[in-house]
Order: sequence, then structure tokens, then C-alpha cells
Amino acid sequence: MIDVQRIDFIARPVADVARASEFYGETLGLARNPSSDEHWAEYETGNLTIALSEHGGLGLGVPDVEEARRTLEGAGVEFPREIYDSGVCLTSGFSDPAGNKLFVHKRYAPLERWDGDVTGVDRTDFVGIPVTDRPAGVRFYNETLGLARNTHSSDEWPEFEPGNATVLLSTPEQTGTPFRPSNYAVALRVPDVAQSMQTLRDKGVEFQFEELYDSGVCHMAFFNDPDGNALILHHRHKPYSDGSLP
Repeated sequence: MIDVQRIDFIARPVADVARASEFYGETLGLARNPSSDEHWAEYETGNLTIALSEHGGLGLGVPDVEEARRTLEGAGVEFPREIYDSGVCLTSGFSDPAGNKLFVHKRYAPLERWDGDVTGVDRTDFVGIPVTDRPAGVRFYNETLGLARNTHSSDEWPEFEPGNATVLLSTPEQTGTPFRPSNYAVALRVPDVAQSMQTLRDKGVEFQFEELYDSGVCHMAFFNDPDGNALILHHRHKPYSDGSLP
């Protein structure tokens, strides 16, 4: 197991960073981090950074990238390339059993504190990761990566807690979405899903279903960004069995 301390970022693969930036910044109203550039644009949701770039993946923050890589290689995980040094951070990419792209990541250069206002979004509630074999996915994220299992989560919707945002595994049968590796669904928490749906519809956003979806514990609305990356408006209305809310 490796010491995953948090999700550092989720990178969304986009064909045109400028076009995608308009959607995430103006349509969704997320705050743009001033450290962004034309090749890597970052938007903040309070607890999680959404990055727009040519390549996608989930960045797992670890204290030592080399050590994490050696540990995963000892567990049979393959790394196709050497550790990449961007000049501010170390990154090493690999894949889970379903082919989803992941990174072990460590920023070593200082980062100036920056707090931006997020309009209409409270935080990222979870990152949904598509899998075709749920037991294999559970073993990998729990045993290989060492992410703590949320004891309140069900076997059908297994959740893991890296610290700042929940990782949720789901199958195509559950979501009605054809499997596509690395099509992580980012669930944005909003106070009122129906109201937020209407706000986005007025801006031209189309939703997968006409009405919001009520799972019995939460309200959700499913849509995509211009590049087809999955997004969810989310609000949990039913407490866990112990009375708490995430």
C-alpha cells in the first residue's frame, strides 16, 4: 500500500483548453487559478482542483513519488514511463485494472496561497471512477493503493476516502453510460439541483435526463463538458445510518 494523503487534482482531457476554460469558468462559474496557462488551466472547487489539459488522469498526492512507485511496482503495477519532473512537481503515471489513468504526484516547489470564489458550487463531493469488474476495482483501490473504505458505503456503490474528496466506483449498468476508461465523473455539490439545472440550461447545457435523478439518498443531474467529460450536479438529502452527512 502507498500513503495517499489526498487527491491533488483531476485532469480532464480536452481538445481545446481555451474552449474548455470558457465552459468551466463562465458556464459553471468555477474560479480560475492564476497559475494556469494555455496548456494547463486549473479551476478550484474548494476541496479539489480540476485541471484542463491534453491528457487526463487522477493525481494522488503522496509524500515520496519514487517510494510510492517502487511499492506499486512490487505489487505488480506497471509504469510505462520514467518519473516526470515538471520543474515544480514530480509525477509518475500508471493505470488501474480497468484502464483508468492515475498519477502519484508530489509538488516540491512552493505555491503561493490563493483563494478564489466559487459561484454556486460548494465543493466536489466525489470523483466517480468507471469500472467493469467491481470486486477487482475494490481490491485495487483498497488493498493496492491503500485508500480507506467508507464504512457507510454499500457494496453496490463502494466509496473510498483519500482525505479531501470521495472516490466512488460504479459500473456501466449502474450509470447507463457506456464504459470509457478515465471518463471520471466529477460530482459538484450544489444547494439545489433543480435550480442549478435550470441555470445551466439557460446557458445552453443539455442534461442526460429531463428531470433530476433521486437515488433515494441524493439528487443528481448528469451532463458533459464540451469534450464529453462526465459531470454531475449533486446534493445528498438523506443522512447516513449514524445521522451524519458527508
